[in-house]
Amino acid sequence: MRNAILLLVSALCLLAAGSAWMALYPAVPADLGGVENLDGRADHVRIPVGEDDHLDGWVLPGRRPATVVLFAGYARDHRRTWRYAHFLHRVGFTILTVDFRSARKKHRKPTTLGHWELRDARATIEWLRRESAMRLHRVALFGESLGGAVALTLAAERPDVAAVVADCPFASADAAISDGFSLVVHVPAFPLAPLARQMGRWVAGVDPGALDVTEALRVLEGRPVLVIQTNREDRFSREQADRIRAALGPGGEQWTLEDAKHNEAWLQHREEYERRVGEFLARSLGVPVSGSKAPTAVRRAPEKAAEPARAQVER
Repeated sequence: MRNAILLLVSALCLLAAGSAWMALYPAVPADLGGVENLDGRADHVRIPVGEDDHLDGWVLPGRRPATVVLFAGYARDHRRTWRYAHFLHRVGFTILTVDFRSARKKHRKPTTLGHWELRDARATIEWLRRESAMRLHRVALFGESLGGAVALTLAAERPDVAAVVADCPFASADAAISDGFSLVVHVPAFPLAPLARQMGRWVAGVDPGALDVTEALRVLEGRPVLVIQTNREDRFSREQADRIRAALGPGGEQWTLEDAKHNEAWLQHREEYERRVGEFLARSLGVPVSGSKAPTAVRRAPEKAAEPARAQVER
């Protein structure tokens, strides 16, 4: 009996360790969703993080004094956000998107469900506020899943963030870990989730389950927030959606879908998604959108407008 128990415990530890490692360093596909990759049209910038590191960022200068910062979700990089940049740039917004260091290829940080990603997001907005072309812009944050959780948390720290769109954010990182086992891997969350969280502490040196997004939502009470959720429970439970709904203040709006999977609202309801998000951000940032003669494809801004951002690339 004792040997059987030891074998079971060992198997659970191995499963938790393997799951934690794959979760900390997942594969990162392009996942463009069928839209054009805008890497070649955007200005590639380097955003300092600390004294000896940086983020890679991409800027599409717009024609209005408003910037939308895009954060990709778990196991995705900036290429995922081009699906949103296309329609937001047509409204006239400047677009700034970045790769979290947990999604880059070289010298990669572990994915920590908020610790390293939030540091990267802070560095991003600090850089934006130093840039002559964007420092006086009204700023909104847009993120999906992990990126949405980071966007909400960052906005709670920054009164200068005018609005947030969060597509399927988690309510808390610990709940996201538990749901990963029960809803994605389809195994009991206990004791695997606590074991994986501890493994994450050992590998990453930080607690990957520490972020609580509901606290940020309470701080944001009264500020424009749009939360997009799904009740499919293919990634996050309805309990998490309920917790976010309860924490959403009077300035918050939510759009809940029954027929879309996690972060697939844009794929399933593209026209309505783009209308809702575009109108919300235009209203929140004071940008006229109705009757706009915006082009149907992304165009580069005049060369002179792009120079301040490009200057950061070559130094």
